[in-house]
Amino acid sequence: MRPPPLPITIPGPHGPIPALTLGDCASAKAAVILHYGLSGTMAVQWPEAVHLAGAGYAVLIPEAPHHGLRADGFLDGMAVATASEARSLFLDLVAESAGETRSLVDHLSRSGASRFVVAGISMGGFAALAAPQRDPRVGALLAFLADPHWDDHPESPHLHPDAWERTALLAVVAAGDEVVPPGPMKRFTHDLASRFGSASRFTCLDYQGGHTMDPADWDEAWSKAALWLERHLR
Repeated sequence: MRPPPLPITIPGPHGPIPALTLGDCASAKAAVILHYGLSGTMAVQWPEAVHLAGAGYAVLIPEAPHHGLRADGFLDGMAVATASEARSLFLDLVAESAGETRSLVDHLSRSGASRFVVAGISMGGFAALAAPQRDPRVGALLAFLADPHWDDHPESPHLHPDAWERTALLAVVAAGDEVVPPGPMKRFTHDLASRFGSASRFTCLDYQGGHTMDPADWDEAWSKAALWLERHLR
């Protein structure tokens, strides 16, 4: 697989956001913003970007706040914090990432995209789940191994169900995940399906294994996600 390209920079609410891109927004089925997990890098999710591009989507992988080219010692502080402090810092981090959604969608719109998806894995999935309340142009969400319940944080997605009126959600969970237990996400998708009367539009795929899923299951989940987007992306 060819290496990812050099990052571009996108104007953000707190400064430039480095990002990797793949595909042509103007001719793609939709543009996908793909967020990675805690302590990751943009290049880590390049295989998923290639998979989505192969299914006809343009992909943008933004550098997460305080990660990679944006590193500033924040993660070092998390590493030495108490468990409760680290949790609070983590939730502030994902809220900060979600707060960049509008800037990223604006960039994709200027590049020719007219339909928008936000996807994320683990930490990136947390941030993705807050995208509908940040920008109503987001038509669909893919949340892998993430949690919509952010304790008492005001940005917690479960506190903003009305934001999902025009947005679809496919969630992927793992039954043995001890890092992000699957229960809250399963309840969240069930509640949204009941609220809006559409079980297919709010779907949760439940796999075995832990937070690091079996590679075959992982590939299958992404293939199913691409097919689900065909049916449910407005």
